[in-house]
Amino acid sequence: MDQANNLRNLLNFRKKNSHKPARVITVTSGKGGVGKTNFTVNLALYLQKQDISVVVVDADFGLANIEILLGATPKYSMHDVITKNLDIIETITEADSGLRFISGGSGLSGLTNVSGDQLEYVLENLSALDAIADVVLIDTGAGISDSVLKFVTAASETIIICAPEPTSITDSYSLVKAVKEQNGYIPGFKIVINRVEDKEEGAKIFRNLQRVASKFLSIELEFIGVLPLDNNLVKAVKSQTPCIISYPHSVFSREIERIGNTILDISNESEPTGMKGFVRRLANIFTS
Repeated sequence: MDQANNLRNLLNFRKKNSHKPARVITVTSGKGGVGKTNFTVNLALYLQKQDISVVVVDADFGLANIEILLGATPKYSMHDVITKNLDIIETITEADSGLRFISGGSGLSGLTNVSGDQLEYVLENLSALDAIADVVLIDTGAGISDSVLKFVTAASETIIICAPEPTSITDSYSLVKAVKEQNGYIPGFKIVINRVEDKEEGAKIFRNLQRVASKFLSIELEFIGVLPLDNNLVKAVKSQTPCIISYPHSVFSREIERIGNTILDISNESEPTGMKGFVRRLANIFTS
């Protein structure tokens, strides 16, 4: 039985057994090059090890970072759902690690130009992820582009990856500020400080970021962990095998586990709307 049939059987089983909507989390950063996609992939694999069904959606349009990190070659992308009415199940690629992901192509940005019927088809397809996944991680582009702001605005939970560099800290603050100015609604912002020398350095960076966010934006951020500088991560990227698989006992992998457990301990929204709710909000934003 091929992968698509397996996923359809899972979808049908969970629908019959009233599977609750997926928890949808966007992962973003104020600038590129801070390790956002590495974090997303390794977090997804850790959650998967906890018997949590995960699907990663690549919303970093025009790039193929997830498939490169996983050493996988997708046959289809989200673009094919929008432009060719392809079934969402057909676009899911399963890497050798077992992690399932959807390549972006030109992706959900194509919602800007679709007809009403096309939009309903896309929404109906994406809602199927609620029956397949317990968690959907959406890896956005980096920076404060219009596309990134739309994805974060539509989210109920967002993890921001921030590095110790002053530009990354400033851009992380600017991202939070831009989301508030654009929408007035603030998703649950969770902060991870990456590439630190030690935990105290990460905690200090967060305190400074929280102080300005509280003073100028009246926003409370949530600190969920730090990730250390670790040469094992560099070697894992070169081998196209995620660090949590190739170096499971490394400092980086252990901290990914800590962050993963923290995320699992955080209560989800009181009335989860799942992937369907996320995409409907996103579509409203794109077409408004």
